Amino acid sequence: MSATHLGVITNNQHQVFQRAVIAGIRQVAGAHGYDLVIDSYADDETQPRPITLDYRAVAGVCVIADAAPAGLLREMVDARTPVSLVSHQVSGLPIPSVSADNYQGIAELMRHLVIECGRRRVVFIRGVGGQWDSEGRKTAFGREVMRYNLDVPPEHLLRGDFSAEVAARSLQALIASGAQFDAVLAADYRMGIAAVDTLRRAGYVVPGSVSVVGFGDAEEAEAAGLTTVAADIAEQGRRAARQLISQIEGLPIRGMTVLSVRPVIRDTSLPDGPARAGRR
Repeated sequence: MSATHLGVITNNQHQVFQRAVIAGIRQVAGAHGYDLVIDSYADDETQPRPITLDYRAVAGVCVIADAAPAGLLREMVDARTPVSLVSHQVSGLPIPSVSADNYQGIAELMRHLVIECGRRRVVFIRGVGGQWDSEGRKTAFGREVMRYNLDVPPEHLLRGDFSAEVAARSLQALIASGAQFDAVLAADYRMGIAAVDTLRRAGYVVPGSVSVVGFGDAEEAEAAGLTTVAADIAEQGRRAARQLISQIEGLPIRGMTVLSVRPVIRDTSLPDGPARAGRR
């Protein structure tokens, strides 16, 4: 490794989000003559290893979605290593970051469900507790619940962990409890796809009985006909890489760059007419 390399710290480079971010970083890095050194420390999520990237041996480091602890980030700042963050921000550290607009995205999805689809009994499938995007989307959901004066009981806030399997199990348990709901909002599109599959296997008509939407977009969401808000994930990587290279070149870069998202209405949400609870 040398000053011609940029480091990337992530938990699992093979997951959809991380893979797209790294592709964006690689595109900009290559155009500026840099190679990437990727420390993907939890490719086996059941046996994560310690972070091993030597930040002193690279020109700068991009960190994806809370993958590095605050202590390590502070160490990099103190060592004057250029750092750029993707999809998170650390209070008290002057590190620039890039994120999709979680608040706008959740607001767009809730407006679609409540205003356009007439839904009132919404289930929210959360991401990973404590993760920056996850907490932002959960907070945004709470704001929209208050905006529309919805009654969302605690049992409608489901664990999802950004995992299709966990989301499916949580929704199966809710269905088995006999809970009444007419919409599901998942904090990412993979959990949204899992929700659609789970509901249909249980005999629900999507979107006739239950509308389903999810945050983020990809080919898998399009193939599943899932309504989403589209965030350009690769662009997050490109912006983070540009911020990092600007710092390497001596420019003081600070603050968060927030990228807007756009709603993509597909077959899993009902755009007209009143909500119809239960099964059909």
